[in-house]
Amino acid sequence: EYSVFFLICPLFAVPACSGHADGYSVRGALALSAEAVEAEDASRMFPALDERTRFAMQATVKARAEARALIERDYPESEKAQALAALGDAGQVATAAELFGRRCDPTCLSSFGEIVGAPTGQVAVGDELEVTTIRRRTLHMHAGRDGGYGIVWQTRETSAERSRASHELRLIQENAAIYRRRNALRQGASASSSDLDAKDVPSKLHAQ
Repeated sequence: EYSVFFLICPLFAVPACSGHADGYSVRGALALSAEAVEAEDASRMFPALDERTRFAMQATVKARAEARALIERDYPESEKAQALAALGDAGQVATAAELFGRRCDPTCLSSFGEIVGAPTGQVAVGDELEVTTIRRRTLHMHAGRDGGYGIVWQTRETSAERSRASHELRLIQENAAIYRRRNALRQGASASSSDLDAKDVPSKLHAQ
């Protein structure tokens, strides 16, 4: 139902119908999105997203994975459950594609299905392209550093989330170091509470 629209692309004089050696053309990204919608699998659409969103989500998942490992290794048992919950859904997945698959639920995927189709026209809007599809709907696309285009999706939100995950990872690294010092002192024969610096108080993160 969706991918059939791409057969008509050569009939239109749209420069973006041509492919790129790296990344996706406008048409390629839309075609991949159509395939994901048909398969009802949002994770398959992830490579067709704007590079800025993909990189931000990948950085977030990486930071959450590092944070999770520190929490599981160094946090006391009484603190682990709450700290892990504070990592949110990005701390429960192995890849950014899996995270997008979780967040783009059937309603989200269906909304893409109402738009994606072969491109019939495009106009530059700032550093993005406003692309019209054969469905007579428009969406915005952005060219990555490799020249490949991706669909713009929650660029600001995912960028802010990446910054937050990076900041919280630093806090968790500091907390983990504190817990390691405390554990080492407890295991020492002459350990006492006075050996702990007064500033060695772990920070708390709020659940996502």
